[in-house]
Amino acid sequence: MEEQKPLRVLVTISHKSTYWEQSWSASEDLLPVAFEVLKSNQLLRGSYSHQPTIKLLAKQRWATQLFLVFDIANTSYDPETGHLLEQNQLPVAIVRLGKTVQAYSAGPPVQNKINKDIARIHNHNGINSLPPFAVDYTIGPPLYTNPRDPSSLFT
Repeated sequence: MEEQKPLRVLVTISHKSTYWEQSWSASEDLLPVAFEVLKSNQLLRGSYSHQPTIKLLAKQRWATQLFLVFDIANTSYDPETGHLLEQNQLPVAIVRLGKTVQAYSAGPPVQNKINKDIARIHNHNGINSLPPFAVDYTIGPPLYTNPRDPSSLFT
């Protein structure tokens, strides 16, 4: 049997989605929904005869859009090194929950951006920080008081 292969997933939730109300306060509840969408669209890598480990890494809220990023079967995740780019080289799938539901594999530019964004947000939240990281742009720009590498705040 083929093993479960790690996959990073970006979920976008539109304010027009039936999932909008729960997307911020109960984000974890949407992970199995997104997993099933990936499964039904045959976007999972490897064999998933049983439920793999799913870990919410970050959520970001804007006025009309919410983004969740989670990993599936990423057994090598380490919060001590989660801020390093070389630890964020996973393939990425995208699930869109709007008026309609869509799922597809991300191309290299989007994949690289998602992986880099996860490393950056991990870095910004500082030493000993653990996911899920929450960034709410509806209340203004985020303020990071203890980043691992302060110079990265300006890149």
